[in-house]
Amino acid sequence: MKAYKKYIIFLGILVILSPLGIIIPDYFKAVNAWGEWSVESVKQQTGKEPAGMKKDSKLYKAPISDYNFGKKGDPLSKLSVSYIISGLIGTGVILLLTFGITKLITRKATE
Repeated sequence: MKAYKKYIIFLGILVILSPLGIIIPDYFKAVNAWGEWSVESVKQQTGKEPAGMKKDSKLYKAPISDYNFGKKGDPLSKLSVSYIISGLIGTGVILLLTFGITKLITRKATE
């Protein structure tokens, strides 16, 4: 099996496992998944609003907010499907960009 096929299979497994990021915190009654904190949730938990985090949070808005196509409070099963679809979209975009850049580089190298 070629190396890129193993890479694609590995990425597919990671995408399928991505809902663990919401299932595990839900199981342990955690507020959010590790590193998925908003400025508001940090302020709620620590009593402080990090100035740098507040400033930087306005720089970028994700195209799929919270990896969710539904509403907050949707059942965990629907959220899991949204996570998998978001993972497939994100992985696909990165693979297409990587493939395109690689083609451009190799084309220029052979000219």
